[in-house]
Amino acid sequence: MSGLAKCKGCGREIEWIKTPAGKAMPVDAEVITIVTSKGEVVKGHIPHWATCPVAQQFKKK
Repeated sequence: MSGLAKCKGCGREIEWIKTPAGKAMPVDAEVITIVTSKGEVVKGHIPHWATCPVAQQFKKK
């Protein structure tokens, strides 16, 4: 379930990825590089709910 879309809240470009559990998760489109606490270098995405200024409006009550 991959592809670029726009966040309905803030309008930023996001991508939808599938988690290991099979659920869809919105992530920022930009790929970042991080170093884990074990010294491993990995590339990935930041979950969009962590950077979206209006993420609270999408939280389930």
